[in-house]
Amino acid sequence: MQIDQSTRQDMVLDAVRELLCQCRLEDVSMAAIARRAGMSKRTLYTLFSSREELLGAAFARIGGTIFRPLDEGDRALPLPDRLRRLLTVNFTPEFEHAPLELMRAVIAEAPVYPGIAREFDANGRGALIRYISAELDAALAEGEVTCHDMTPDEAAELLVDMVMGNALHALMTSGGEHVSPEQKAVRRDRSISIFLDGLRPR
Repeated sequence: MQIDQSTRQDMVLDAVRELLCQCRLEDVSMAAIARRAGMSKRTLYTLFSSREELLGAAFARIGGTIFRPLDEGDRALPLPDRLRRLLTVNFTPEFEHAPLELMRAVIAEAPVYPGIAREFDANGRGALIRYISAELDAALAEGEVTCHDMTPDEAAELLVDMVMGNALHALMTSGGEHVSPEQKAVRRDRSISIFLDGLRPR
């Protein structure tokens, strides 16, 4: 049976996801991806022109599962609830403890493969900032908040930093003690409360 290009691409991206759960990023080579996807390297290069392009697409796809935009049904929720939904990280079991190691590896490869780092950031943290910025923009139009001298993008970035914490510290250390989902939820909710209190019209 002939497999169409879109299906082949999905097979390749599935293979990358599986390899990222089992290998270091530097070991996720085009040859390893081709073997896992059950195709030749030649076929792989007809779908993606380079390892950088392929891993960038894989990170974009993973980022889309971790940080998700609001569903239509969420649009009617109050702003704090909309922000809470956006800031609830949707880790799949295989990636629950992997993000920090992936980030270290992406940073290490950035000088050689800057495209991978750009996609990792744009479709992870960057996507989350865009989603939050859109909600703040809508809230500004309704007079629910005021961003003072900040743009919605700047305010959204501030909130993400408050919720996610200091990534540099985590990268430079072992990451500290494991933080439970409950502890993360408490930090998220406190951050949203403090943030919105600062943006409340006075």
